[in-house]
Amino acid sequence: MPERERDYRNREITWSEIDKRKDRSSHVSADPKPFGKKKEKAEWLRKMALKEANKHFQGKQGTPAHDKAVGLLQENFGNRKFQSLAKQYLDEYDLPKHWGTQFLFLDYDDPEVVIELLNQMAAVFPERSLREQQAFISRLRTLKTLAEDGEVRDLAAEVLDSLS
Repeated sequence: MPERERDYRNREITWSEIDKRKDRSSHVSADPKPFGKKKEKAEWLRKMALKEANKHFQGKQGTPAHDKAVGLLQENFGNRKFQSLAKQYLDEYDLPKHWGTQFLFLDYDDPEVVIELLNQMAAVFPERSLREQQAFISRLRTLKTLAEDGEVRDLAAEVLDSLS
């Protein structure tokens, strides 16, 4: 028996056997399982499903056409075209639901729209980020001073007092 072991140990190893041994190394698993892949994929799927559900509940305001309309509003903010684009937006999509779009409409000419948006924005004010809160307070101060409509000025002052 001892001779048999010696023959086995002294035998020449072929290159193919060396490669097989590398492939079957004890410190490298033969079937590596990606630990984070399943969790990452599940999280991505969850986010995509949530995004689609939000679009469904947003109705027309969750469409690419809406995103394009908001982009046009942002590009023309402060221009002559803004008022006509804002009117088109309101005719097509009704009052905006997104905070940033609502903020743009605080410059719209129709006092009824501005009053409605001020009330909506004041209701969700505590949930907004500090930066958004500061921008809203700044806009309220501007409206309180410079708004052409008396109701808008009074509401802006009232909301400003309630938030400060």
